[in-house]
Amino acid sequence: MTRKTRILAALILMLFALAGCRSARVTSAILYIDQATLPMFEKAVAVLPEGLEFSPNEAEAYFYLGEAHSHIDEGAVNDNDYLEAKKNYSMAYGYYRQAEDLDPEITPRVDESLMYNYVQQINNATNEFNSSYFEAAEGYFRLAYAALPDSTGPIKNIARMKIRQAMQNNNDEALLNEALELIDHVLADNPDAFELLSDKANVLGRLNRPEEANSIYENLLAEHPDDTALLIDIANLSSEEGNFERAADMFVRVATLYENDDDITNDPDIYGLNLQSARFYSRADVKRYEDALVFFEKALRLEDIPQKDTLELKLRTHYEYAQMLKTEKNNETDTTRQAELQQMITEQLTSGVNVGNSLVSQYFDSKYGYYYLAMCQNELGDFENSTRNMEMYQTLESGGQ
Repeated sequence: MTRKTRILAALILMLFALAGCRSARVTSAILYIDQATLPMFEKAVAVLPEGLEFSPNEAEAYFYLGEAHSHIDEGAVNDNDYLEAKKNYSMAYGYYRQAEDLDPEITPRVDESLMYNYVQQINNATNEFNSSYFEAAEGYFRLAYAALPDSTGPIKNIARMKIRQAMQNNNDEALLNEALELIDHVLADNPDAFELLSDKANVLGRLNRPEEANSIYENLLAEHPDDTALLIDIANLSSEEGNFERAADMFVRVATLYENDDDITNDPDIYGLNLQSARFYSRADVKRYEDALVFFEKALRLEDIPQKDTLELKLRTHYEYAQMLKTEKNNETDTTRQAELQQMITEQLTSGVNVGNSLVSQYFDSKYGYYYLAMCQNELGDFENSTRNMEMYQTLESGGQ
């Protein structure tokens, strides 16, 4: 017996002693795996089933079968042999779960191995995606799903990747249908995976199937009223459908949730949500001017320096709100209500003048600032300032000539 053989035999005996009831074949497989070469991994895969013939309930035999197939996976991935890698990941997952079923105490080791396989392929997929190699990214996401089919994340990422590609190609119907098919495939086994249901609604909306999309969203909203990602998806679909009022309502809910949570990372998003809500509420086809002004004011408080566009939109909203109230007053027959409406009109026009003066004092080139300021002043009877500001507007409109 050579020195190397004696050392190997001693190691086997030592492992066997440490393992207690661990079989010799499992001990041999561990030694093969530790040598970290493909022939040794394959040798471990060959020897372990032999041991299971004599000890069919040995959890560690199944665990190390999972380990061996996981290492074979890594080699297949490096060799770009996708089918071999996928096959071995599926086999590894099955063996790991069998080990867990036989001995629940092995669960932490199983979870660690499964997560290692999963994260490794997710990282590969993310790197390819960030480099815009979408086909390669999809392959790695599919390997991650084979490594851990309990997770719907990889399929969700593939679907969202296809949705993004479709958006970049004018909502390419073929890509959207591929995404829908993927989502439905996973939903067949995970019908309550609500994030996938949300993605399905997103795809259906882009495929011009709004009734189906909205039906899914309504059910999800009833079950998950505070899920911000879901609310944003609904807002985006509503916006694409032209339902800007509903979109604004969803954005407001998200902003409120962000304001009330302890997560400081989403605080920068509150400004944009408030501003977008205000823009939508102030639209002529929505006319929720009072709400719009509230959210324009919130947005302005979050601006280090009041922005020209925000001030212009707020000024215009004061003026258009006054015009809407004016129409209501003209159609009103009750004199008390007419007086109330006139007071409201005056308040809006006065606020418009204040915003307009602040705007043009900071931004001398704001032609719309001068225009709406002049219109508010004219309504209030301040004809001299109105004329001067309208002339400034006309000068800027004509290019300063």
